[in-house]
Amino acid sequence: MQEKDLLTYPVIIWPAEKGYNVFVPDLGENGLATQGKDIDNAIYMVSDLIGCILSETTDYPKATPLEEVIVPDEVPNAIIRLASINIKDYRKQVTN
Repeated sequence: MQEKDLLTYPVIIWPAEKGYNVFVPDLGENGLATQGKDIDNAIYMVSDLIGCILSETTDYPKATPLEEVIVPDEVPNAIIRLASINIKDYRKQVTN
């Protein structure tokens, strides 16, 4: 894997009624969200979301530095983590 193939974005994770919600502020006009049954599943789901959304472009949004990520007031128990994907893995899925 080449470094340019690795995409990393900050994500905001917080407990939901069932599982965890995950928000990617750098994707989409207002960010994109998904969820998972536990934290590991939530990270997997958000990584997959990032890969699917960016698989057909090379114009990747710039990742916000961790220290600049703003957690909305309505999610006080949120944590900020990084989610990474190898975009080549997703491109293979699109072309096959």
